[in-house]
Amino acid sequence: MPRLEVAPDLQLLVRVLRAPQQLRDLSARQLSRVIDAADHARLLGWLLAQADAHHVGLDCPEWLSDRVVTARARVHEYERAVRWEIDRLNRAFVGVEFPWILLKGAAYIAATLPPGRGRRVADIDVLVPHDRLAEAETVIRSHGWEFVELDPYDRRFYLEWMHELPPMVHRERRSILDLHHGILPQTSRLSPSSARLIERALSIDGRIRVLCPAHMVLHAAAHLFHDGEIAGAIRDVVDLDGLLRCFGGTQDFWEDFIGEARALELTRPAYYAVRYARRLLDTPVPPDVVATIDAAAPSLTVQRLMDALVETTLVAKSGGLSSAAGLALYVRSHWLRMPPLLLARHLLRKGMRRA
Repeated sequence: MPRLEVAPDLQLLVRVLRAPQQLRDLSARQLSRVIDAADHARLLGWLLAQADAHHVGLDCPEWLSDRVVTARARVHEYERAVRWEIDRLNRAFVGVEFPWILLKGAAYIAATLPPGRGRRVADIDVLVPHDRLAEAETVIRSHGWEFVELDPYDRRFYLEWMHELPPMVHRERRSILDLHHGILPQTSRLSPSSARLIERALSIDGRIRVLCPAHMVLHAAAHLFHDGEIAGAIRDVVDLDGLLRCFGGTQDFWEDFIGEARALELTRPAYYAVRYARRLLDTPVPPDVVATIDAAAPSLTVQRLMDALVETTLVAKSGGLSSAAGLALYVRSHWLRMPPLLLARHLLRKGMRRA
């Protein structure tokens, strides 16, 4: 079958995400369309891991076998490249007297967690104490990373309002680094304590640190349901599902998760994380945890609206409707990130720039 005849099938991918064993029952054409969809959703590594776990693709046609071989080579290179960047950062921070913590994709890979398998990472995120930010910037710049060129407004946007410095690009490898001093913007309605995150970070290989399990899940939840745009973010829900399945086997984790959600003022993102991981991917969560975390639910009207917007956007049920839902969630994310006057000025400036 010619390669051009296949196309991404997000609906089929979502069904596979909910029940990976279904991979065994797919035709070669369906498998190829799922590969396309997984690639588009940045879930190719996850799909190949599930195919191996369920012994899929052993007797596929030659054209599909070639696709799988190529996909394996790509995901291997994705992960290898990130591990190399982590090693370069580890060398850069030799001798510094402050902790540095990997976040998100790089952390999943460094800690060999399920969401890190074959992961495609756009940038490396590193958290440092706010009072050591200038020192960390000096270290990073001395090892080849440089700020991308920004106009004065965008630079002010990062320095005064955001939780990170402007993106930095390595002058030789072109890898991108985001240096964080928090996990949510300074103007956000929520303000989780970076000091608490850093204090409880875990060492996994000498100087390399990642967030503790509860904080790792809460950061993923805050990134998706408070700071993110959600549109096209099915991978982020898969991350939440993978983390909760990995860590959620003990009551200690769930108690820490709930306690830290309260301590960091992230109960609402935690509620959404549990709700949509369960609704979309059947993530196992103890009933008592669900009952406890449901106390952070919004009003029934808001809850129903979010259900419609989130699920429509994540699974792209229809083009026009999905775009409208995505736009609504985009506006919501900005509303949560900035006070009204600053938001109005910011959106007006962005609109004028586009025009």
